Amino acid sequence: MKKDYSKSAEKLVQAMGGKDNITRVFHCMTRLRFYVKDKNKIDEAEIKKLSEISGVNWHQDQFQVIAGNEVNEMYAELVKMGVPNDDEDSSAKTSEKKSIGSAIIDSVTGCMTPMIPALTAAGMIKVVLTLLTTFNLVSDTSSTYQVISFIGDAAFYFMPFLIAANAAKVFNVNQSLALIIAGVFLHPSFTAMIESGDPITFFSIPVTPTTYSYSVIPVILMVWIMSYIVKLVDRITPRIVKLILHPTLVILISAPIAIIIVGPLGGIIGDGLAVAIDFLSTKLGFIIVGILSAAFPFIVMTGMHHALTPIGLNAIATGGDTLIFVSQVCSNVAQGGASLAVAVRSKDKNMKQLASASGISALMGITEPALYGVTLKLKRPVVAAAIAAGIGGIVGGLLQVTLYIAQNCLLAIPAFIGEKGMSNFLYGLIMIIVSFAGAFILTMIFGFKDEIEEENDTVEVQKHSEAGKEAKPLVEKIQILSPATGTVKDITEVPDKTFADKILGDGAAVIPDEGKIYAPADGTVVNIMDTKHGIMFQTAQGVELLIHIGLETVNLKGKHFTSHVENGAQVKAGDLLVEFDLDAVKKEGYDPITPVVVTNGDAYIRSVKMIKSGEKAAHGDCLLTIV
Repeated sequence: MKKDYSKSAEKLVQAMGGKDNITRVFHCMTRLRFYVKDKNKIDEAEIKKLSEISGVNWHQDQFQVIAGNEVNEMYAELVKMGVPNDDEDSSAKTSEKKSIGSAIIDSVTGCMTPMIPALTAAGMIKVVLTLLTTFNLVSDTSSTYQVISFIGDAAFYFMPFLIAANAAKVFNVNQSLALIIAGVFLHPSFTAMIESGDPITFFSIPVTPTTYSYSVIPVILMVWIMSYIVKLVDRITPRIVKLILHPTLVILISAPIAIIIVGPLGGIIGDGLAVAIDFLSTKLGFIIVGILSAAFPFIVMTGMHHALTPIGLNAIATGGDTLIFVSQVCSNVAQGGASLAVAVRSKDKNMKQLASASGISALMGITEPALYGVTLKLKRPVVAAAIAAGIGGIVGGLLQVTLYIAQNCLLAIPAFIGEKGMSNFLYGLIMIIVSFAGAFILTMIFGFKDEIEEENDTVEVQKHSEAGKEAKPLVEKIQILSPATGTVKDITEVPDKTFADKILGDGAAVIPDEGKIYAPADGTVVNIMDTKHGIMFQTAQGVELLIHIGLETVNLKGKHFTSHVENGAQVKAGDLLVEFDLDAVKKEGYDPITPVVVTNGDAYIRSVKMIKSGEKAAHGDCLLTIV
């Protein structure tokens, strides 16, 4: 029977001093977080009596009620009661200091990544159209052909709109205003003026005739500039007319800047990138594809691979990519081949399992588990993968393989179908086979040093009876791997009373050296918070874990965090779950220490045991043992 949380929620609100005393509530993985008008009205003793509540905690002006696994149900009841639940936390720090390079990469990634599904769909429609004409099912002069063609072309032609919508979120600009600027770039009247070839001026200022359909950089630059225009206009407009005057001035200032300065500048930058790529291709020919393919794993380590995405997308939008995504396909498939070779050759059962899962993940375009957990860790396989990717890239360059959809894995196979016909499809398959088989074979030849075998999965527990005889000789031992690379700390050392007092359960903590969180075992991602800072995880044996990335990081509202899995995902030990910008989190003033708590420890015979304390651990090392 489903539990009714409404009465407990009512008692909680009453103990908080009533609904009128609550100014806002939101929640993280385990806690309801309240802001109140009068702290003295809160009856902590009554709150602690509630069966759903494990404890309470004050953090500055924020009152935290620890509800554990029942936090979502309690929060839902509070919302139903009409308790203010605006998730905007005014106490959250917003100042962020990044290097210029990191800021640019993060911004470009934020603008481009969300639109890839739309571009993929559009590209696949183009593939369908090609197949229909190849097999003479549709004539290229028919209206059916034209309809399918413009459906497939819409996402590319109106790319500035897609980018504007995403850029508005990245730069904190009103989305409607950002979309208007994209509309200015693409307005039929402006397009007609450009196509006419007649001089265009705005109050005698010449306007460069540039076409902005399929463009990427101009709208990103303009929305970024708009973020400053919005602040300027906000300061100078009187409050009494702000509702009308503010958006009007923003558009009147932004639109001329867009078509007179930023648009042409963005076009110059975009053309410059294209020229640079063409220059490298001209000077190095097919070799540049091989070089980039071999270097891609190491580019991924720096995060610079995101900066290449706009170049590849621009190439696809204007005909097809022969370098960026082609190189990624070679690199990712080679990582998959090397990892699967490790799975075949390794005698370590844990490594076999990790390498198998990571290899398949790499073939699907997610290479971090394979790169960090297998090939780079074992050293020789990453060399084998780089060599094979380079050879595959050279083959692709020689055959002039072209991708018509933004894909970086085996799903790229249908993306080879396009204007060049089925020959390009065949050449693409050859390139993939060379990359995969080369990495697999070279890894088998180069070999690697197997990791030390893990301890046996069972331990003998001896209990002596009065006669001194043994009882229950074997008990299952469950190992929980470290989800991050860093320094291990006892749970009691976590500078948060909720964790240190083991209110949520026993466990350990890791002070991460890098912003990556991996699966601590085979199991299920039960829930990832919208803010990405907390993960509820259940192992295949039924152990329930809370991985809480940093302290009070819920206030960041997902900023600096990227999730690589969804709720309900079945994962293998070592799969990448979440990435976060460690330096940015620290600069925001948050402690990155990451507790790993067993929330159902009472179900086990013996208490949780921590393997390492105060030592360095790599992700994948044994962190906890549960008997």
